Order: sequence, then C-alpha cells, then structure tokens
Amino acid sequence: MSSIRFTHLLCCAVLLLTCAVATAAQAAAGSTAAFKVKLKGLDGKVYDVATMRGEVVLVSFGATWCKPCEWELTALEELKEEYAKKPVRFLWVSVDTRQQASDDWVRQYAKARHLTMPVLRDPDFEAFGQFSQRVRLPMVVFFDRAGALAATRTGMSADPIEYKKHIRARLDALLAAGSAGVPPAVSAPARITDAVKP
Repeated sequence: MSSIRFTHLLCCAVLLLTCAVATAAQAAAGSTAAFKVKLKGLDGKVYDVATMRGEVVLVSFGATWCKPCEWELTALEELKEEYAKKPVRFLWVSVDTRQQASDDWVRQYAKARHLTMPVLRDPDFEAFGQFSQRVRLPMVVFFDRAGALAATRTGMSADPIEYKKHIRARLDALLAAGSAGVPPAVSAPARITDAVKP
C-alpha cells in the first residue's frame, strides 16, 4: 500500500515538474515574440520586422524636434553605408505625434538630412511603448537574425565616433552569432540591455 502511494506521489511530482517546465518555456517564447515592430513608412509600404528574418535589424526611434536624434541619424547613415553588403537593415521611426508633425513635414525632415533608410511613423507610440514607458530619445532597438529582440540603447553620446563604435560592436556580435552557425537565443526571454543615459 505504501509503495503504491509512493509511486502515485512520484508520478504526480514528475507531472507537476513537466508542466512547470512547459509553462516556463511557453512564457519565454511568448515574451520573445511579444516585441513587434510593424509600421507604415512614408513610402506607403508596411515594414514588419517579423518578415526580416535572416537579417540583423536596427530600428532607431526619434523625433524631428530631438537634436540628439539628428546627430544620431548622421552616425547611422554612415554605418548603413558601411554595412551595405552585409545582412543588416536600418529603419528610422518618427514618434512625432500627428499634431507635432505631418507626414509631409517628416518627409522634408528626412530629405534635408539625406536619409536613405526607410522612414516610418509611430505617432501613437504603439511600437515604442513596448520598449520604454519613458520618452528618452534617440532609442535604438536591435533584433537578431531570428527576429528576436536582442538589445536596446537609449541616448546619443557626445562623441559620434564612440557612439558608432558601440553600435558597430553590437551589430558585429549579432552578425557573428548568425553567421557562425550559432543559433540566436530565441527560447529565452528577450532582454533589454545596454541602456545608457545621453
């Protein structure tokens, strides 16, 4: 009788442990998939990071009224040219509200700064709000080649050379992880790292 009870308790314990592991795995996968950037560009196209698998994606959130964002855009355009032959995609997202800037105004802003990366709009902070509850700009979000959130970085350092060095290090690490056959971490919860003050 006691051996039957022991076996029953052991089976229950194994079942509970299996359920706990499955729940943790589902939660981890869910938190990874929860971060999405799907926005319309000024060119009329819809840009969805989920469809850009195989590429490292850098999404920069900024605004036309943000001076450090303007400096950052210059640095990112230089990096975009540097990574032109690599599987890296650069996107810029304006978080200006519709009252702050019309599409035409943002289009003129981008043209004046010779932006070659797609310019997207997020006036309701739907995408931005996933990564930060505070408006600290510029903010860069990195997605790995599996489409999972890899890191975020806020602020623009005073030295653009140093800033590009940090961005380059992150891009190179994400490229190396994908190209060396090491699968990017998609089963663990996405972690927001590298947050720095401007």
